Amino acid sequence: MPTFRYRAYGIRGDLAEGSIEAASADAANEALWTQGLTPFAMRSEDQSNKPWWRRDITFGGGSLRAELASFTREFATLNSAEIPLDDALRIACDQAGSVKMRDIVGKLLVDVLNGANLSAAMEKYPEMFPSDYVSMVRAGEIGGTLTQIFEELAEVLDRRIEVRAKVESALVYPAVLIVLAIASLGIVAGSLVPSIAPIFAQSGKPMPAGLRFLVAVQSRWAEIVAVTGIIGALAFGGAFAALRRPAIRLGLDQAKLKIPVFGTLLLQQDTARLARTLGTLLKSGVPLVAAATSARSVISNSHLAAGIDGAIESIREGAALHRALGANTGLPELALRMIAIGEEAGRLDRMLMRVAVTLERQTARRIERLMTVLTPSLTLAIAVLVGGLLMTVMNAILSINDLTQQ
Repeated sequence: MPTFRYRAYGIRGDLAEGSIEAASADAANEALWTQGLTPFAMRSEDQSNKPWWRRDITFGGGSLRAELASFTREFATLNSAEIPLDDALRIACDQAGSVKMRDIVGKLLVDVLNGANLSAAMEKYPEMFPSDYVSMVRAGEIGGTLTQIFEELAEVLDRRIEVRAKVESALVYPAVLIVLAIASLGIVAGSLVPSIAPIFAQSGKPMPAGLRFLVAVQSRWAEIVAVTGIIGALAFGGAFAALRRPAIRLGLDQAKLKIPVFGTLLLQQDTARLARTLGTLLKSGVPLVAAATSARSVISNSHLAAGIDGAIESIREGAALHRALGANTGLPELALRMIAIGEEAGRLDRMLMRVAVTLERQTARRIERLMTVLTPSLTLAIAVLVGGLLMTVMNAILSINDLTQQ
């Protein structure tokens, strides 16, 4: 059972600190409440002292996301306990799960003590705090709803981690198949082909076309690897240089949105981020034009961002939000209809939050369906590849039998 390190206030207001075993962080919180403690910090116990076979497997990007989610949840708890911002950062720094996170939170504390806003301090570390995250924190600072913002961010990050975990789990089986297929191809091409090819050379009979291809690949594999590496490096360098040009990047981002399925996922993701950030800013009392201008920064697609710029200009001229977005962007029809209803009912901020939740759930479901289809598709493709190679070798072996009979 996981072990959690906690900090809590006792009945008399004294500080309590220790470890507790529970199935989850929520279960640990409930157990502490039953003991008369009020927890304000909770994190999973460091796994460095555990045997390697009992540790959780994590990767770089996923680890950063998990650390950000943990920091956000803990910071929301500290804010709800009305702990001052600098004290909350000190506690979060002490409870950070990695040296990198502890260093970043420590720098946030220094910037805040020097008079900077929390959002401005976070903006210096884009590798840890994404632009939409910083925008929502800034909205919470403007509207005085920082605690609520961190609670919403924690829920969003938890959902993103859950979706990513499902995708990674679904890709494990295809990855194993690909590795085994490559190993099988290497064994066949490296051992069987060299044994069969000399027989045809000695008999003076032509080799089958498939076997000739395998022999050619085997004899020139170093050249093939070198040429492939050079072409890949040139392609990467050319793509990097091209993406630095705004016009080319704009065209590529526009093309991305037209890709079946994948383009829809990208559009839903950006629309959800826009709706959540814009709704949070409006809820905090920020005027629509200023809120839309700030929310525009969370859009990762440059083509869609350019459409948002056009929509902002239309709003300045007096157009309704749903009409401006519909005329200048290709946002999903469902989102535009819900925004129109929110404007007519005078509850635009609430409706925008519903748009965000709806699109996030749709995106998660689409990804799950894609992963369900991807596994058998990859399995079939690998089976065809390995089967084709084996058939080539078997045909060559059968040809050898014909030669012996002659």
